[in-house]
Amino acid sequence: RSPSARPAVLRSWVWLAADLAVAAATVLAPAAVGAGRGFAGGYPFSAVLLAAYARGAAGGLAVATVLAVVAALRLGVGDAIGDAIGAALIYLAGSAVAAWGIAVIRRDDAARRALAERLAGERAERIRSQERAETGAVLHDSVLQTLALIQRRAGDPAQVAALARRQERELRDWLSGARSRLGDTSPAAAFAQAVAGVAAEVERDTALTVEVVTVGDAPLDDRLGALVDATREALRNAAAHAGVATAAVYAEATPTQVSVFVRDRGAGFDVAAVPADRRGIAESIVGRLHRCGGAARVRSTPGDGTEVELVVPRDGPAVR
Repeated sequence: RSPSARPAVLRSWVWLAADLAVAAATVLAPAAVGAGRGFAGGYPFSAVLLAAYARGAAGGLAVATVLAVVAALRLGVGDAIGDAIGAALIYLAGSAVAAWGIAVIRRDDAARRALAERLAGERAERIRSQERAETGAVLHDSVLQTLALIQRRAGDPAQVAALARRQERELRDWLSGARSRLGDTSPAAAFAQAVAGVAAEVERDTALTVEVVTVGDAPLDDRLGALVDATREALRNAAAHAGVATAAVYAEATPTQVSVFVRDRGAGFDVAAVPADRRGIAESIVGRLHRCGGAARVRSTPGDGTEVELVVPRDGPAVR
C-alpha cells in the first residue's frame, strides 16, 4: 500500500522511535538475548523490517544504522571487531533487502489494483453499452414501428388513438421492468404461446398473414424473450418490405437450443447493401441475440425472398 494507506500508528515516528529504543536495549543487554558477545538478531532485526515497511528504504536504513552503531558499542572494537562489523553489515544489508522486497510487493499490489480497476471500468462500460443497445432496439421495435403505423393509418383517428394508447402502456411497462408487450412472459409462460402472440400482434397491426408452426416448447426466460423480440422484428420487416401477403414462422425447441425461422417469398434484398445506420437487422435482430448468447443469420436474394434464422441456446455458451 501507499504510505498514506498504511496504518497510522506504524507511520508514527514516535512509535518507530519507541520500537527502536526497545531493539537497542535488546542489543545492549546480553542477558535479554541469552548471548555474550554474539550477533543480536530476532526482535532488533524485526525493528528494521518494521521501519522499512512503515517508512520505506530511508526508514529501514536509519534504524539499521542506529542498531549497527549500538551493536558496535556493545561488542567493542578489540578482538570482537569482526563481530561488530558483521552485525553492522547484517543490519544494513537486511534493511536494504527488506526495503527492496517490500517495494516489489507493493508495486505488484498496485499493478493488481490498477488492473482490477481497469477491468471493473471495462465491465461497467460494456454493461452500459449493452443497455444502450438494448434501449435502442426497444425504441426501434416499439416507438418507431408504432409511429410508422400511425403514419400509414393517419386517416383513421380511432385506430391511431388505439395505437398510441397501446404504445404508451408498453413503454410504461418497459420502464417499470415489465415485458407485457410479449403478453404473458412470466417463467411459467410458454415459448410457443409467445410466438403465436407475436404472430397475432403483427397480423393485427399490418396486412400480413403469418403462418406459424411450432415443434416443442419451453418456459420463457431472458434468452427466449430476446428470441421472441427478434422474431417480432423479422415479421415486421417482412410486412414492411417484402411486398407479400403471407410470411411463415417455424419454431423448434430442443433440449439444447431453440430456433426460429421466418421466411417470406417477397422482394428480397442485398444484405451487404443495407446502410449501417439501419438498426432493424443490426440491433433489433442480430445484436439482440448476440447480447444474450444467441446468433442470427439473414439470407436474402433480390426477387427471391428472405429467410431469417434465429437461434439461442437453452444452457451453456453462445451459439456460433
